[in-house]
Amino acid sequence: MTQHIVSPTSSAPIRSERPSFAPPRPAPQDLERTLFGDITPIPYRWLRDSRSPEVIDHYAAENAYTDQRTAHLDALRLELTARTEQPVPHLELSAPVLLDGWWYIDRADPADGATFSRVRDHAALRGPAGIPEIIPGRLLDGEKILIEGCVGTIGIAISPDHRLIARAEVALGGCRVIITDAETGEEIDRSILGAGPDLVFSADSRSLLHTGLDDLGRRHQVLCHRIGTSVTEDTVLVEDEDHWADLSMSRSRDGSAVLIRSSSPTGSEVWLADLAAPSAPPLSVIGRVRDAHLVVEHAGDRLLVITEEPGSGHSVLRQTSLDTTGEPPRGPALLTARAGEHFESVEAFAGFVALQVRWNGLPEVRILPRCAEGSLDILSMQVVGRRGELDAVRMEPTPDWDQRSLRYRLDSFLTPPTILEHDLETGRSTELHRVEVPGYDPMQYVERRLWATSADGTRVPISLFARRDVPADGTAPCLLYGDGAYGTAVDPILQLESLAIADRGVVIAVAHVRGGGELGPNWHRQGRGLSKTNSFDDFVACADHLVATGWAAEGRLGAVGTGAGGLLVGAAANRAPKRFRAVLAGTPLVDPLETLLDTDVMLTLEEWAEWGDPAGDEATYRSQRGYSPAENIRETEYPAVFAWTAMEGTNTPTACAAIWIAQLRARVTSDLTERPILLRTTSTMGSAGDPRVEGVAWLLDQLGAVTLGE
Repeated sequence: MTQHIVSPTSSAPIRSERPSFAPPRPAPQDLERTLFGDITPIPYRWLRDSRSPEVIDHYAAENAYTDQRTAHLDALRLELTARTEQPVPHLELSAPVLLDGWWYIDRADPADGATFSRVRDHAALRGPAGIPEIIPGRLLDGEKILIEGCVGTIGIAISPDHRLIARAEVALGGCRVIITDAETGEEIDRSILGAGPDLVFSADSRSLLHTGLDDLGRRHQVLCHRIGTSVTEDTVLVEDEDHWADLSMSRSRDGSAVLIRSSSPTGSEVWLADLAAPSAPPLSVIGRVRDAHLVVEHAGDRLLVITEEPGSGHSVLRQTSLDTTGEPPRGPALLTARAGEHFESVEAFAGFVALQVRWNGLPEVRILPRCAEGSLDILSMQVVGRRGELDAVRMEPTPDWDQRSLRYRLDSFLTPPTILEHDLETGRSTELHRVEVPGYDPMQYVERRLWATSADGTRVPISLFARRDVPADGTAPCLLYGDGAYGTAVDPILQLESLAIADRGVVIAVAHVRGGGELGPNWHRQGRGLSKTNSFDDFVACADHLVATGWAAEGRLGAVGTGAGGLLVGAAANRAPKRFRAVLAGTPLVDPLETLLDTDVMLTLEEWAEWGDPAGDEATYRSQRGYSPAENIRETEYPAVFAWTAMEGTNTPTACAAIWIAQLRARVTSDLTERPILLRTTSTMGSAGDPRVEGVAWLLDQLGAVTLGE
């Protein structure tokens, strides 16, 4: 049996008085970790006891030192705060939705608060874009508020006859479900407690399907509640005993069925239930799918299914009968994803099908018309909304089954969030709503898609944003951001913070490294577990490419990451310390091996699936031992480092940043006056004095970009 031993050989740390501007240097202990025959010093393990007086005093000393080293940035912090927190006079990005002759309206008026309302459709209501024009603080003619003050409402369902409204309100132990009469506002039923946000009415509007939560807050059941009866009579339709699975559900667009989905890091399953017989047992569509995300869409007369092709991992769109047998769909694929392409989801309408795709690292939407008998006209496929180099296009709610247009959201580094509607007949899009950014002129900026080549030859996408007057001649400071974990995609979006940084002549780049989801599930798999080092190779390759192409000056490149992105930039700094001038890491997972071995840290299956189990698997241990930023610091010159974290409100233990900072100061040979190593710790996330703004101000200072236009 493998030993896992932590051996203390000295007493608790002794604190001493330090001169001003001298960095805190916590006393190392002679602690060792022995695992799989590997003996590793862990001198700052004691910093994991966040409640001890010594550790609390140490964090106070770190904050005092950071105060001293950043005092000259007060004016810049105030300026950045003013720019990034300036009020933006716009409604939430939403537009009225038409369903069965009713316009449903999500209002978020700054003065009046959030409301949910509706109004009957008639010609006089429609503005130039073909939808009602919403004016804050003023109701439309005939508009009736259905839910007032709905900030705490996280789920809404409308009965098929539009007579009832069900809403899920946040409450202790789960949601409280309230069903009201849409015309009178009278409460019909409020007996459901401890529910999830998922709500679906039966076809006759007499029953409500909802999810139920277990003691851990997991949606583990789907139940059918007969409106007006006791919840003790509710029928359990599905109960998922996989403690890592989470259930969700949605009504088919034609109103005939409900799809119940189970998702966990180990697999997925989808059931189909008939809303005309809501208490009948649902049928599993194709059974449990292991290690993949199953997508099923009800298309009226058939089911559309997205699966992964065995071996290649390419996504495939197929169809199967509504009379499901629990077996995988047979027959030829309707569509198979190409290299660099992944099918994320599919939405079916009476006259067309919309496919959400990731292509070359960006989301886009494709429309496939349906023939008279319901089959897909693949040859007449339309690509929706793509105009700019970094346009990210995502489907927006379009609930009407007979709709002949599709709503979508458009984002990019240059384009403020915008909702548009694509007309199938004309192939043209109409803008419905756009976020207004005062004083912003997109012509002053540029966005680019670059491709770096990683150590193993893999091409890695980079998204880039800069002022138009910044030349790619190797003189500009550059900020390189990365995440690369959990299959999360970092898609381009316009942010006030980015404008504030770019206006100082700084190039902003995002490295879409393996481990993220930009190029689909395989891109994620290639950067997790035993393949995690690919992420670090990719990030360094992106940094090298920015310098080689002139977008970043040799000595003015900063690396930025948060959480798992902090691990990314910390490991990249160990691999190529001379490539980066400064590293900014927020709540960084920079001591991952010790964190995963710490039995006091509550981890989820998703985290075990992402990183592996170093206590139970030697290969995982060796891999993490080889890349953990805190355990692989070299005795050489390093970038300047600013780490920020919080005692509460973050999934990463505070000690990760503290141990990393202590190890850096103990080993690097850099001049700590010229290249400081700083730690900022707040009590909670969102507490006074946002460390994120402070960190950006510090990074701009390190890159020599404090003044506008430099």
